[in-house]
Amino acid sequence: MKIKVKIEITYMSGAGNLFSVIDNRKYGFKHRQLVKLAPELCQFMNEKTDGLLVINQNESYAFQSDFYNPDGSFGAMCGNGARCAIEYSNKNKIFKINSVSGDISFFMCGREYNGRYHGENIVIEFPPPIKLQPQISVRIINSVINGSYVDVGSKHLVVNIFKQSQWKVIQMNDFELLQIAPKYRYHPQFAPDGVNFNIYEVKESNTIILRTYEKGVEGETGACGTGAIATALTSAANNEVKFPVKIIPTSKIPLIVNIRGNINSIENISLEGPAEFISNNEIEIPDFNE
Repeated sequence: MKIKVKIEITYMSGAGNLFSVIDNRKYGFKHRQLVKLAPELCQFMNEKTDGLLVINQNESYAFQSDFYNPDGSFGAMCGNGARCAIEYSNKNKIFKINSVSGDISFFMCGREYNGRYHGENIVIEFPPPIKLQPQISVRIINSVINGSYVDVGSKHLVVNIFKQSQWKVIQMNDFELLQIAPKYRYHPQFAPDGVNFNIYEVKESNTIILRTYEKGVEGETGACGTGAIATALTSAANNEVKFPVKIIPTSKIPLIVNIRGNINSIENISLEGPAEFISNNEIEIPDFNE
């Protein structure tokens, strides 16, 4: 008879980006097990989320968070997930906040990140982008779009939808993102990893409307933190906005992106937004260790 293990899952929202969160200190799942577990934990009965956050102990940091996409893929940074990981770890007393600086040093996606509370929001500090190409062209047969390529620990193609002559769009919501995005997400120009695909519109007062098709989810999400950063950097590099930039994602829950330095010499990047608990659940899975 197969032995089953009960897992406690917490569901959280980072500005409408939904996550399943587990405290792996209780279970000790290995990476290969989590790759198999992620699809199940991100879609259990009526609960469907955009990724799995795995909280682990790390003696050098407040905590360690590993992020898995719903398809089991691993390795990309998740900005909204990082805020949820901080909120989860804080509320579950996994660490104590530095009473002097308020800084929270944690390990995620192979490197150190810092976060802090700002009122009811959480701010995550990012290093300068790994790559920022403000002007690139991508061709599909006889159609060419112009956009930018940004890597901030997660790779993004960012396109101002109203600057593309072949897309006759009146409103952002009219754009058939689920139909068009996969052509660019899997484009050979971005092989082998592919890209997340972002379309945006600049509004008044340094505000941007954003929709993101996320790889690994293979669909549009309520919000994407690294997509918000990539879009703010793109728009600033093209002299469309000035920092700080307010990003309004599909969820309509705002994110704030700011930089230290200037767009040509970025010292660091900050992403600010909420992290909220939704509900808890307990499920049974086969014991991988038997």
